Amino acid sequence: MRRVAAMLRAVNVSGTGKLVMADLRALLAGLGYDAPQTLLASGNAVFGTDAAAEAVERRLEDALKAQMGLATDVFVRDRAELLAVIDANPFGDFAREQPSRMMAVFLKGEPPADLSPLERWALDGEMIARGPRCLYITYPQGSGRSKLANARAPGAPGTSRNWNTVGKLAAMLA
Repeated sequence: MRRVAAMLRAVNVSGTGKLVMADLRALLAGLGYDAPQTLLASGNAVFGTDAAAEAVERRLEDALKAQMGLATDVFVRDRAELLAVIDANPFGDFAREQPSRMMAVFLKGEPPADLSPLERWALDGEMIARGPRCLYITYPQGSGRSKLANARAPGAPGTSRNWNTVGKLAAMLA
C-alpha cells in the first residue's frame, strides 16, 4: 500500500466549501483508505491506498458530493510526484525566500503549452511556469489582490497550495 496526498479544491476558503477535517478523515476511513490524516483546515489529506490516483479522485469526489453535499475537484499525488514538483520548480530562490507567496497549482492533466492567456493577468512581478501536472506561480505582493490568482487555465481545473504546504505534504508521505 502506498501513501498519497489528496488536495481538495476550494475547501474552507472565504466561507465556501465548508468541511470539517474530522469529517474528511472519517469519510476517508469509511471508504477504506488507510490511516487518514489531514493537514491544516484547507482540504489536505494523506492516507494509504492501493488504487490508482484517478480512481481515488473520482471516488472521493463522488463521496464528498453524495455524503456531504460538497461538489469539488480532488487532486491526488504520491510522494514521488510531489518531489518531482519540488525538484522542477524554476523559482527555487523565490520559494526559499517567500514560501507563503510561492504557489503550486495542481492540475488534473498537463498544463497548457501556451501560458500567454494566463500571463496577461500577471501583475507586479508575478511569474508563471509549467511543471509536472502543475503550474508554478509567484506572488511577490501576495495573492490576495492578484488577478492571476483567479485566472484558470482553459480546460484544466486546479487547486493551489503554497510552498510551505507542498513541503509539508511531501514530508507526511515520507
